[in-house]
Amino acid sequence: MLVLILPILGMKGQEVTAVKKPPIPIEVMFGNEEIYALAILNLPIDKKGKFGYFGVTSALVPYENERSNNELVISNSLTYNFSQKWFATAGLQFHYSKGAVPFTGLQFFSANPKWLFLFSPNLQLAPSINFETVGIVEYKPMLSKNVGLYSRFQGIYNQNLDDGAHERSLLYLRAGVALGKTSFGFGVNIDFYGLERAQEENYGLFINHVF
Repeated sequence: MLVLILPILGMKGQEVTAVKKPPIPIEVMFGNEEIYALAILNLPIDKKGKFGYFGVTSALVPYENERSNNELVISNSLTYNFSQKWFATAGLQFHYSKGAVPFTGLQFFSANPKWLFLFSPNLQLAPSINFETVGIVEYKPMLSKNVGLYSRFQGIYNQNLDDGAHERSLLYLRAGVALGKTSFGFGVNIDFYGLERAQEENYGLFINHVF
């Protein structure tokens, strides 16, 4: 599962060149079945904002804490902004079951203080050839100067191109309140695994803070 998600969450539409200290969003959700955690680093490399580093770490840890059920994915990629809202990406992912997974793809990103849109198709090159699509929509209207609503739709679909089978997909939903750099509320994680799309559901409370 390639989790190229929320690459510039917390920037609220700022230009890359205006960010001296990159924001680091970290989210934790305490669900009825497992704990979900996400950390992101989006770091400009050059002053013009053309090149950047994008790192994502995500984890799913069931409360039973059985080693075979823990999911840890660490993605590292270089990005190139070639057309305002469009980026080219290439990197290496360390996957809990696949090992090292090189990938390359595209990313569309658009954000303002109220809306955020992300669309990112990519091709995973090993150990099998997989096509994956990531989509995110955020809606965060302000109710006052420091208080707002926070909602997020997040989906991923991964298809194995070698055998044509569904490999991994998910639907994550968030709804809550934003107080400055901190958001919290109710979350739903629905994961689908393998050819049969075996479904696992996790419901709980989340907190997201931009450091």
